[in-house]
Amino acid sequence: MESKLKIGWIGLGHMGMILAKNLHEAGYDIKVWNRTVSKARESGLPYEENLVKLIKESDIIITMLFGSQSSEEVYQEIVNSGANLKGKIFIDLTTIHPETARKIAELLISNGAEFIEAPVIGSVIPAQNKELIVLISGDREIFEKTEEIFKNFGKDIFYMGDYGKASTMKLINNAVLGSMMVVLSEGVLFGKKAGIPLDTVVQILGKGAGNSELLKTKKEKILKNDYSTQFSLALLHKDICYAQDIAKNLNFPAIFTGQALNFYSSARANNLEEKDFSAIIEIYKKLANIEEAS
Repeated sequence: MESKLKIGWIGLGHMGMILAKNLHEAGYDIKVWNRTVSKARESGLPYEENLVKLIKESDIIITMLFGSQSSEEVYQEIVNSGANLKGKIFIDLTTIHPETARKIAELLISNGAEFIEAPVIGSVIPAQNKELIVLISGDREIFEKTEEIFKNFGKDIFYMGDYGKASTMKLINNAVLGSMMVVLSEGVLFGKKAGIPLDTVVQILGKGAGNSELLKTKKEKILKNDYSTQFSLALLHKDICYAQDIAKNLNFPAIFTGQALNFYSSARANNLEEKDFSAIIEIYKKLANIEEAS
């Protein structure tokens, strides 16, 4: 990918900010836009306040938003803006429902643009280290034209084929992630309830059946009750809801995904949605009548 191509970036949440900075540091000609203009101003990146101007001046437009509703709204706004979209390439990194991905693809292609669906697997730290997993759906030729961009996000890039496949795989991954966090929370507090020191439980699980990247990543959060956000509980709840919808459409018995959804719904009811999803352990504390986990 030649750096002379102009990139417009839309969406500056936790992940969006990091990935936009990755491209800027790699030498790409990038400008950012955000619905909350102050975020764009404070990002330290070149920014544009006018969305239409950003679209007109960019060859490639990358979006990373909250979910299906925000993605649909932004893409509808782009199409309705009057900007000429012919020949422009849009890349959406948002975790969305596969039906939304297909809808956006149809909307853009019918207006002369190209579209790549590209959700990423991983959170803040892998994003900073360029170690995300990137899942791609869309035209292979357009993917190959933009492949160098994705290498600034991670080394593992999977071309999935038709629209909807990448989003489906991302949601399956996150359903597993959410379920694993519930299981780890159960195991950790099971040991605590049995009178075993929490740090010992975590250490042994980390060398035994609980040995996983998830436990390595969340170990300190569990031990210190630190739920500063790497991947918000609200986002994971949204993803599990989407995964359940896919399972329903497939008549697939996603039993553990359904149980996980109950926990994350309870966590939202307890005002934990803005915390890191590891805060799900707080729900298990209430169930087990454990006031403190340490």
